[in-house]
Amino acid sequence: METRRERVISISLNEQEWQEFVRRHPQPVTWLRERIQESIGTVVVPTAQSSAIGAASKTSATKH
Repeated sequence: METRRERVISISLNEQEWQEFVRRHPQPVTWLRERIQESIGTVVVPTAQSSAIGAASKTSATKH
């Protein structure tokens, strides 16, 4: 019998860090999940929502 487990990562950010992060990445959980999957080589099939999020993140990241 296989037991599938979910893992949780907790990161402490102060308010200024959090606001800046969310400004750059409006969907922070999706963005972090995609970066983790990329780093371990998991194939990520972008949905319409995550593609739009990625485009928005790239746009906001280049405005500096």
